[in-house]
Amino acid sequence: MLQVSVLVLNYNGAKFIQACLDSIVAQVYPVLEVIVIDNASTDDSAAMVRDGWPDVTLLEAGANLGFAGGMNLGIKRSRGELVLLLNPDVVLDPDFLKEMVEAIDSDPRVGSVSGKVYKLVDKKARILDTTGHVIFRNRLFTDRGDGEVDVGQYDKVEEIFGACAGTGLYRRGMLEDLKIGDEYFDESFFLFLEDTDLNWRAQLRGWKCLYTPRAVAWHYRGGIAERKTKLVERHNYKNRYMMIIKNDSGLSFVKNLHHFVLTDTLKSAALLWRCPPALTGLWDVWRNLPALVGKRRIIQRNRTVDQKDFERWLMPFDYRNWISRHLKS
Repeated sequence: MLQVSVLVLNYNGAKFIQACLDSIVAQVYPVLEVIVIDNASTDDSAAMVRDGWPDVTLLEAGANLGFAGGMNLGIKRSRGELVLLLNPDVVLDPDFLKEMVEAIDSDPRVGSVSGKVYKLVDKKARILDTTGHVIFRNRLFTDRGDGEVDVGQYDKVEEIFGACAGTGLYRRGMLEDLKIGDEYFDESFFLFLEDTDLNWRAQLRGWKCLYTPRAVAWHYRGGIAERKTKLVERHNYKNRYMMIIKNDSGLSFVKNLHHFVLTDTLKSAALLWRCPPALTGLWDVWRNLPALVGKRRIIQRNRTVDQKDFERWLMPFDYRNWISRHLKS
């Protein structure tokens, strides 16, 4: 039986942490250990874990390390062959972990798994949150199924580009294989797209990601990281560029340059209008450029999948829907 460590990254999650931990304890599949990494919360969530959950290891980071740094700390401290990474605003169905482990155990080259995750706001509505990650030709990314009503359109087990780390199960062997220096997730990302960067690196190394609809979870997305804030917009903006610098093929990027230019013109103009400070993320890209180039050399030297095979994941992009959705918001 594969041993599983469950890692919960907490930052001011007092509103959610009890339901999350209750759902972990209720899992049918046995859990080796539960570790809550606290990123210097200013609410009473760390005290709640310390006082109310004696069997849970509370790992206090002492500072806000972001998702990447916090989860890296937890992964290094954990012991399981598999690690389940969770945001504190997630609630798992009792069979979630059992189904996830069955999926990852089906093939030794499956390095990560995504389940079917619904939005927690209204359980009766059955609105999907994620069924895994999708990458587009313009190098934007999204959660597959996000905002769709579940009518069975994602009811088959299948290989996907990658998993959302807020509810993803990972094989330790894959994480060690992808590690650069002492980092599994790139800590220069701080938060957002660090899991997509890991997905991209995994695909280049020949690791598979599997989706199983039988593993069901619920996510109150944005519960501990408010959307549309200056911090969130800046990291989202810069991290996409950093991911491309590290992982992308030069020839493939040039081939899709018209998609990229159109998207970035619209995206940058929108941020200039509603959140100009986000554009300062370009300075972070420039500041990190030497380190990014060094990481790129390692990633490209170690890749085992050629670009032609990788490009099966590059999906066409629906510009009309994207523009309409952002105009409404």
